[in-house]
Amino acid sequence: MVGPLPAAVAAPAAASATLYADGPILTMAGPQPSYAEALVERGGRIVYVGPLAGAIRAAGGGGKRVNLAGRALLPGFIDAHGHLPDYVATWGRPDLSPPPVGSTRRIADIQATVRTYLASHPAPAGQLQFFMGYDDSLLEEKRHPTRADLDAVSATVPILLIHASGHLVVANSPALALVKISKATPDPAGGHIQRDPATGEPTGVLEETAGLPFMALIPQPDLAEKLGRFDQVQKWWASFGITTAQDGLSNPGNLALLREAGRQGRLILDVVSYPFFRVLGELSSLDQRASSRAVIHTPGSDPRAVANGKAASASAPGTTAPISSLVSNAGREFASGAEAAMPPPADGATTAKLEVGIYRNHLKIGGIKLTGDGSPQGKTAYMSQPYAVPPPGQKADYRAYAVMNQQEVSDWVAFGYRNNIQIITHTNGDAALDQFLVAVQQARATYGAKDLRPVAIHAQLARHDQVDRIKALGIVPSFFTAHTFFWGDWHRQSFGEQRAAGISPTGYAYAKGVIFTNHNDAPVVPPDMLRLAQTAVVRTTRSGFVLGPAERVSPYVALKAMTDWAAYQYFEEKSKGTLEPGKLADLVILERDPLQVDPTAVSTIKVVETIKEGRPIFRLGLDRIDTASAQAASRVAATPELAEQRIHRH
Repeated sequence: MVGPLPAAVAAPAAASATLYADGPILTMAGPQPSYAEALVERGGRIVYVGPLAGAIRAAGGGGKRVNLAGRALLPGFIDAHGHLPDYVATWGRPDLSPPPVGSTRRIADIQATVRTYLASHPAPAGQLQFFMGYDDSLLEEKRHPTRADLDAVSATVPILLIHASGHLVVANSPALALVKISKATPDPAGGHIQRDPATGEPTGVLEETAGLPFMALIPQPDLAEKLGRFDQVQKWWASFGITTAQDGLSNPGNLALLREAGRQGRLILDVVSYPFFRVLGELSSLDQRASSRAVIHTPGSDPRAVANGKAASASAPGTTAPISSLVSNAGREFASGAEAAMPPPADGATTAKLEVGIYRNHLKIGGIKLTGDGSPQGKTAYMSQPYAVPPPGQKADYRAYAVMNQQEVSDWVAFGYRNNIQIITHTNGDAALDQFLVAVQQARATYGAKDLRPVAIHAQLARHDQVDRIKALGIVPSFFTAHTFFWGDWHRQSFGEQRAAGISPTGYAYAKGVIFTNHNDAPVVPPDMLRLAQTAVVRTTRSGFVLGPAERVSPYVALKAMTDWAAYQYFEEKSKGTLEPGKLADLVILERDPLQVDPTAVSTIKVVETIKEGRPIFRLGLDRIDTASAQAASRVAATPELAEQRIHRH
């Protein structure tokens, strides 16, 4: 058992205590499972973990006791990489995802869904209509829809389909005309316009940066509607046991929404924002109008250690430093060739500064996000060796391509090290990961081995030699083991058996002592944390094939990757991730102990209650999720008890 360490922790003296007991309390502290009899929360923090007798004394009089009734209490789950605000634009819209998330099986289903929606939701002439979640790898036709398929739905309404990965789009002819893409349009840097091999005309399928011109055309609801939707999105995420979420590619609109939600007291989760490097200038301009805060980063500090608007000191000399202001790049276009590269801001500029590393109203900017390549399921992940089966129209030596060149990656990582800012980088293919490893190695050689915990987001095709380098360079890989189920069979075809077996190499990383995290990259797949844990343990594909048995980990390790180690990734290990005195009372109550069920049944465990800093933010059967959202509806359909079960907590 875990004893009361320390004997007393700071908490408001007048605050009443809540004592949890009568069920397994899995602390997640230490390398092996450790349980406690009781836990006491007061004032939003854990004040005691240990034997029941001591808990009763620590709780004192006037508190309440929660009878877990055999249910399990764990630390709240931490989303190591996702895109929480991205659900706002699509909330309530039809979803084109395949089972088990949606019901789309063929291109005709997509056409029927789009046709039905357009008939019931007329829009102003020329306004783009967009739909999320199609997945060519799981369609019966095993191909992308084309402009011709969408023109058959409407030859006048601009229609855009966004791939499940978010890395490809399909546009019909009116939509292509909106952004002036034609046969004469060259491929942009870091992107590709798929073309008919006979005519050279665009097929409508646009990869990576080629699809970016559409993003500004997606209709946005007004602020009041956004906030209302965002309330529901947060509640839905909380229904999966999540207490800390991420906006892993922040743009000015998302950050403005998050800040306003925080200002109004509507953030029920902690949210960590990573602005996309290409929009830092726009965010800087926003901050200039709001304040003149300095950019600071305090690795290892308590994220709540803010007094009178000033950040607490870092735990070691040299870990906190002001950053030079950010040069505005507002209005910059994504051009072809060398002009597409965006250098980091120069030191000594005079524009406003972003504040990094400090929570305000449950929101903090964690660092900067880079994107190195594309998607393995979309066959745009940048590989060192050719795909076993390249996309249609590509040659046998096809390896996809980088979104950023080596110099650009190196410059931005150096910028982070020079200014003590965490850099997280999307690296699916091993060639893209090589770029990031080179950049980190160069930065450490120049600025020293700072504890900045750069994150390799996805690291899907990481080779074992790269995992060794990841450890040596102090990088945190954030894997995506949900791919083993959702796209494992597709990856076997795309990469061959050997490389596919190494997707998200958690087993090797754990054996080498690498601290890693795991994520759903929602909305790529829903933010179902227990299903995510199960995929790390069993690694079975849709067909039931075990993909890379050597890369499986134990259920305890799978949970560490979304609690203790995820807190470490965010520099929040002193306040989150385990159940220990002094930490925030971010908790989740599960129907059963995930360590005591068959590993194939972990995903069936229900989240009974999610608690943020001592306050329930989701209760099974009491909180209703907006079933107008396809994502939420799929969750309710899978577990009909969600709308009916009542819990008895005390």
